[in-house]
Amino acid sequence: MDSATFRDWLAQRGCRFDPYEHDERGHGLGGVTIHREGRTATLPFAGSHKPIDIETARQICQALALDWKELPGPMSRA
Repeated sequence: MDSATFRDWLAQRGCRFDPYEHDERGHGLGGVTIHREGRTATLPFAGSHKPIDIETARQICQALALDWKELPGPMSRA
């Protein structure tokens, strides 16, 4: 699944996004802080058509109390 699809899926479930950048050079590109019902998770910046690792998506879903099995894509996730 690409980054844009994942963010759209999160937005449909009531998530809010706040971008952030690292204060010091050389510490990466930053990312997006995702907020939902008092919970937060961080999604590293990626191009909108770059694939997101399924384990990263699963961790974000767990942190936000979402069912990762509802993610769009193949139903063969284990």
